Amino acid sequence: MRSILIKNIGTLVTGKLESPLRSADAILIRQGIIEAIGNNLNAAADQVIDANGITAIPGLIDSHSHPSIGEYTPAQNSLSWITNYMHGGVTALISAGELHLPGLPLPPDARTALSVAIVTKKCYDNLRPSGVKVHAGTLLLVPGLTERDFDEIHALGIKLVKFIFYDYSLLPNGEAGRYVDWARARGIKVKIHSGGVSRSGVSQVAGFDMVQKIRPDIIGHITGGPIPMSEEDMLRIANETDCYMEICTSGNYRLALSLARAVKANGRYDRVLIGTDTPGGTGVVPRGILREIAFLSSVGEIEPQRSICMATGNVGRAHDLNLGILEEGRPADIVLLHKITGSVAKDALDSFRKGDLPGISYVIIDGVVQVAGRSQQTPPPEVIANSSCC
Repeated sequence: MRSILIKNIGTLVTGKLESPLRSADAILIRQGIIEAIGNNLNAAADQVIDANGITAIPGLIDSHSHPSIGEYTPAQNSLSWITNYMHGGVTALISAGELHLPGLPLPPDARTALSVAIVTKKCYDNLRPSGVKVHAGTLLLVPGLTERDFDEIHALGIKLVKFIFYDYSLLPNGEAGRYVDWARARGIKVKIHSGGVSRSGVSQVAGFDMVQKIRPDIIGHITGGPIPMSEEDMLRIANETDCYMEICTSGNYRLALSLARAVKANGRYDRVLIGTDTPGGTGVVPRGILREIAFLSSVGEIEPQRSICMATGNVGRAHDLNLGILEEGRPADIVLLHKITGSVAKDALDSFRKGDLPGISYVIIDGVVQVAGRSQQTPPPEVIANSSCC
């Protein structure tokens, strides 16, 4: 695998809330891993990318996506959507369930739910569209699953299960609680669909009371996907629990602003994750994560480097993935971006602060250049990084 030296970085955003900015102008990549970050690095490399003073951030991670098979999404009868998201800076996708498969019975029975999780996990383990890491195989929790089923998904490396179709009138029998315990015992995270019903019309409604009963790790689209829980319930979760909370492109922007204000007040930026909840009825939105970062940074008045962490390091930590942070020893998933020509902003971070989208010049995944020069899904940045052999 080729080595890459990125030099002349203007601003480096780490994706790590504890230290979101790092004083460094160069990144050295070998064998797909970040080997060194520093200033004026002069190491030999197969390829040298001159960032020309633009910004480097971790590859974005969509915390809430709905893949099906390959790059086809039945929800919008659209092809190549994962490649298009990659051109929007997304280097990894977290599946919130492969529930758009044509003809899939909803809710599925236990054997069907398990089979879908296994098949999609194995397929995406064997397929990386445009290099994007698709963390698929999320098990949709329904009555009738056994502890052996949790053993099986754990052995396959599935890291997420989700409450969305489970009949909550069955909670008194203790089965749902056992699911949570079985998942936690195996290091598997538990997500819950929150708010009103989804496009399927058969998902279960969940607010503060149900969150308290289920005890999930992650609240899926707490600000709506598309219909949120009540604002009172959302704020109780923000103030009275420690769950991770997703803000998604599909949701209610008034509540997203309310949550941003609550997070600022209690200083718990570490609990917020950004996703799109797409493809779905909201559409295919390649710039969805960028738009959420811009919204939180401008209307929500959160420092853009912190908003970026919500779409990178926070997501990796919440899902127990070694992704989303630019530091030595981590996968080399990097996006180079800058203000778009004509924007009044000074650079990429100022673009987000002003509510503008930046333009993407380079996308690198596991040390492999996937986009060079400019993205197909953003207007061109005013300054473009360029490459040469050493």
